[in-house]
Amino acid sequence: MQAPLISPSEVRDILAAPKETVKPVAWTARPAAGQAQWMEYASACRLRGEARDDIIFRAVYRPAGTAVHGLAVIALPETCSASLFVGPHRVLGVDTTDTFHTSLVGAGRPHHGVVLQGRTHLHTWHDDGEGYAEPVDPPLNDLAAVVSYFLQQANLALAGGFAHPLKGRQIELLV
Repeated sequence: MQAPLISPSEVRDILAAPKETVKPVAWTARPAAGQAQWMEYASACRLRGEARDDIIFRAVYRPAGTAVHGLAVIALPETCSASLFVGPHRVLGVDTTDTFHTSLVGAGRPHHGVVLQGRTHLHTWHDDGEGYAEPVDPPLNDLAAVVSYFLQQANLALAGGFAHPLKGRQIELLV
């Protein structure tokens, strides 16, 4: 494994400082295989009055829906994440998904090597780099809750406030 390009003390300093996104929230379609309709918002962040292209907030969202495989109709719950990247490194993140996560870094921490079974987990930076996560309980089951929780953890404000990607759109009803 390659050594991280940023030190734990630099990560702590960036996370502790107040930050704000440079761009207001504007969601864009994200290419994906199949019928999944992923949306993404990404913006550089302002830190200590300076817009930093190396500090990026990114939120990804897929609305609840259904998948059809032959005669099987599978309900897919809403899936989303919010992350702060410094350079190529995800230094903080919150994921709500139905896939499991195993922390491959973080030796000595309570959830190292443990398969997390809950829907929501918090990724934090470790001396070894990214990839360590702990469960968030109770789980955060929608995008607004994930983003709100993340913004608090990251000491981050969204320019213009939060806007849901489905605001103003009609949604498909299951019959």
